[in-house]
Amino acid sequence: MGNTWWVLLEATAETMVAVPRRFEAGNLYESQMEIPGATVRGAFAALYLNLGNPVGDSFRELFESPSVRFGPLRPLPVRIGVPEGAPVFPVPRSSRSCKYDDGLPESGHGVLDMLLEVAKAERTKEEILCSRCGAPIEPLEKPWLISSWEDNFEKGFGIDYKPDFRLSTHVGIGAVGTAEMGVAMEGRLFSLQCFPQGTKFRGWIAFSAGNNTEDVGKFLGKLGLKQKNKNEWLLPFHLRVGRRSSTLGALQVSALVSDKPPWQLTHGKLEQRWEFFQKRFWQRLSLEELKLRGGKKEFSDCWVFSVTCLTETILLDNFLRPYRILTVEEVGKRLGISPDAIELLAVFARPQVIRGWNTAHRLPKEQDLAIAAGSVFLFCVRRGSIEECQLLRKLQEWEEQGIGWRRSEGFGQVLICDPWHLRTMLEEEIPLSHRRSLGSEDLKPGNLDEGIVCFVKNYADRLNALTNTQLERLKSRALLLESIRKANPNFNACKELEKYLRHQEERRIGGWGVLIQQNQQNQTLAGALINVLGVVECDWEKVLKRVEDFVRLMLVLKSSKDPDFNLNRWLERGEKKDASD
Repeated sequence: MGNTWWVLLEATAETMVAVPRRFEAGNLYESQMEIPGATVRGAFAALYLNLGNPVGDSFRELFESPSVRFGPLRPLPVRIGVPEGAPVFPVPRSSRSCKYDDGLPESGHGVLDMLLEVAKAERTKEEILCSRCGAPIEPLEKPWLISSWEDNFEKGFGIDYKPDFRLSTHVGIGAVGTAEMGVAMEGRLFSLQCFPQGTKFRGWIAFSAGNNTEDVGKFLGKLGLKQKNKNEWLLPFHLRVGRRSSTLGALQVSALVSDKPPWQLTHGKLEQRWEFFQKRFWQRLSLEELKLRGGKKEFSDCWVFSVTCLTETILLDNFLRPYRILTVEEVGKRLGISPDAIELLAVFARPQVIRGWNTAHRLPKEQDLAIAAGSVFLFCVRRGSIEECQLLRKLQEWEEQGIGWRRSEGFGQVLICDPWHLRTMLEEEIPLSHRRSLGSEDLKPGNLDEGIVCFVKNYADRLNALTNTQLERLKSRALLLESIRKANPNFNACKELEKYLRHQEERRIGGWGVLIQQNQQNQTLAGALINVLGVVECDWEKVLKRVEDFVRLMLVLKSSKDPDFNLNRWLERGEKKDASD
């Protein structure tokens, strides 16, 4: 087997792209969060055959060999700049964030990673609350993460986001050769959840070849790629994925060739991550604090490492039964050491059923049970059981070749010693900065608009009638108007926000219709908020900041049974923090 080469794919949706998750009982077909590796492999295989190539040894070498692995294509965030070539990772399942405003700073109240906390033998019994608003902490629901670290891993860049989905509604027509051919059929109205046109994706293909670049060129040529310059290749044809029609499933694909995996561009080499992980882990935890099943003396001298599943991972035991977690027995077998020399310190994982459709056979694939992408495991290994260089070599093979079954479809890709788990600790600030184009500057508790604070304090009893959904919709509408204003400077965002609130005032649904007395006259809450936000003055930057301040304060009030106490405590915390700064 030769060296491992990586084709870093970048794709743009020329049409809407729909990759249904499963057959639905209703008329809505939900899409997968990504374009799976099996779908990417099938699309390239279909293109290979459509170009007139036969099903022979070359076809089997490209699409049925374990030495060629097709990773998934994952969507990039909309209107947010990302580092060149940075891969899209699943958000680790050990991540936690604010219940009401989740996400990294500027998009939310920050993210905590619980991996090292769970590794403790005695965890704190106190409820962990958001440090910025006092709300409960829950698992981060955003599926995708782009992160990049400097060489010393002390600073980084991160974006957490959800894919941009749209609904496309269609009418079923009669089949070819029937009397109803081309005629709309009654009761066949259905909707597809789609990635919109223009969505960008990133993915990879890993393959083994010699050091000769001619071998690499031959491989890419067989996939249909044409060389543009030394390292860049283009696909002159559309790659068709998911549901295919004149308005669905067309991708424009370009590629870069690298001898390094994509995560080395953002996370450095394994040796660097390994050294940082060993140093920082033992600065945070001592041996006495760890949750060990055996004696602490046996593990007085050990290495620790995390394993993060970047894609779904299918692991089977000797009886072909699927594992739901990465066990010490499986790790010991893959490292060539006894399971007694390994400890599983922490687990954040869940099983996931893998379904699929075989287009060639026109039959569903057999279902497999996998460990879901984003699952995280923390292990420690006794130093006397294996040499460090051998352990690093084995873990390097895990990263470069993957683990488990069906790796040719992108399953089994893992990342070792992700710095994310060490830099998002409970007692320190999040070092990752979220550079987004929506919203305003990061808001500190002590930097709130005075008019908003007075308004919320004066009418707290009436404002509680607003639901969390109404608050989130108000904030989402403001961010949407901001994105439109960025694209079109002549757009009057203040006027549109006033129309939105006037509409809520007319409908009088929920809390928006509650009457309050302001300026010696009765007004609905929506009408009073128009004055407080200052939308008539048409200073959009101030209006956007006031909307964010208002929503934040309202969520603080609604997160506790004692609103006044919580609000004052939160404001005092912000003033003390500003004074210390």
